[in-house]
Amino acid sequence: MKVLYTAAHAGAEAIVPIGGGGAIARMLEQQWRRSLPFELEIVRPQETASEIVKYTQGEYTKFCHRFRKFATNRILAEDPAQTIVLANDIGEGPDFELLERHGYRVFTIWHVDVLAFVMKMYLGEWVSPERAARAMAPFEPWLPGPLRLVFTNQHRCVRCSTGHIVMTDAMKQRILKCYPETNPAKIHVVPWGTPEAAGVGSRQPSPKPVVLTLSRISPEKGQHRLLEAARGLDVKIRIAGEAAFMGGDAYLRRLRKLSQGMDIEFPGHLSGQAKLDAFASADIYAFPSVSESYGLTLMEALSHGLPAVAWNHEGAEAILQPEFGTLVSSTSQLRAAIEQLLNDPARRQGMGAAAKAYAQARPFRDAAAKVAGLLLQRPGFVEEIRP
Repeated sequence: MKVLYTAAHAGAEAIVPIGGGGAIARMLEQQWRRSLPFELEIVRPQETASEIVKYTQGEYTKFCHRFRKFATNRILAEDPAQTIVLANDIGEGPDFELLERHGYRVFTIWHVDVLAFVMKMYLGEWVSPERAARAMAPFEPWLPGPLRLVFTNQHRCVRCSTGHIVMTDAMKQRILKCYPETNPAKIHVVPWGTPEAAGVGSRQPSPKPVVLTLSRISPEKGQHRLLEAARGLDVKIRIAGEAAFMGGDAYLRRLRKLSQGMDIEFPGHLSGQAKLDAFASADIYAFPSVSESYGLTLMEALSHGLPAVAWNHEGAEAILQPEFGTLVSSTSQLRAAIEQLLNDPARRQGMGAAAKAYAQARPFRDAAAKVAGLLLQRPGFVEEIRP
């Protein structure tokens, strides 16, 4: 059996801030090249990741349509009886409806619930995802470019995919609310767990405790919340990441303006040893994103023994436990949680040990094996994935 893995952000080097979907594509490919559960082909775009992260909204919309056509044509060249399709994307995914008509089995990874993300980012959750899905359903065939990516592609993905792989039960329940005709058995909850460590970091001396956050710099990542919360604290802030995707450059300018007068570093996108050193040199990890389906960098931070403070969204809620993390819902709560950890080194140390134990018990290779088992309809690959 052959698996065609279509991934719009695949092929990116670790030095490119392509996001979690690209990272997962790279990690799954690496794991499956080692374990060889099936013949694997990655369907990548012709554009480079360095180009993609700089696209405007209009350019990215056109890219999505180009890649859909390219990936769909590549899939149609294979025998559906001998091929399983794994789609790494929804908005950038293949033509789910056409593939279903031709008899292909398609599994889709939900790195982002596109509809829920758009409702939260652009409408402030004034309209619920399920209400928006119901209202737009009659108009889906005629929607223009960007709206088609949000509504039409996602609904067709739900209807036409053989199975869906999500990271949290919260996302599964939201899909069922938005598309109540969906069979719950099609939706499989597979937390990714902890990326494989590439080495050991070296702690760099600092006269102050260090609070680290690490992600691409983009409005949905919420780094401004950390700056607002930490102003006046005797602490060094490291905001690691590079401006990427729509709004990234303008948001970075906003962050630099907010950080005036603070002890702060913007070291850029970190990978390899520099990333390991950043984790080793931090005392607290902050995860202030507006919305996350999961939290790969959060799991990495935990694996390096860092207590974490995170905004209360479904990705962090599915991971953090009181033994090693704190969920907050306002900048005042974020500030208070950081202050408490700064003032109690012994508690930080104990939480760090608990964080490391939690993360190390959930290796990414287990999730990769679980996904392989789902694709091959052999769930015994991994009997249980810990939440």
